[in-house]
Amino acid sequence: MDKERRRELKRKAAEFKPQMGVVSFSWAPTGEVFLAAARNVPALLNRTRLQAETGSLPNKRFQELWASYGEDAMIYAVVEELDYQDGVDDYADDLDLLLEECLAAHPGSQRL
Repeated sequence: MDKERRRELKRKAAEFKPQMGVVSFSWAPTGEVFLAAARNVPALLNRTRLQAETGSLPNKRFQELWASYGEDAMIYAVVEELDYQDGVDDYADDLDLLLEECLAAHPGSQRL
């Protein structure tokens, strides 16, 4: 790989900004809803799927629903998206606040 191509790939990697926000996991058979905040939504979905498939989800109720109904009975969606801001590197507090607001706005929902 030539130096120019390598430099271009590094620049693109530095500029990459994945979708971040609050994700909802709903179970159609029971109506139960779980919410989670994520700096990288696609990564959260992949991690959740992997943990569920291996039986290592920290939320035992979510794990039970996965075991009983499978992934096909689960509906996920991005409830709220958080936009990137210039000069901000850490969005942890913003995501925590957004998750709390979403939990309050959706009574009966649980943290994933």
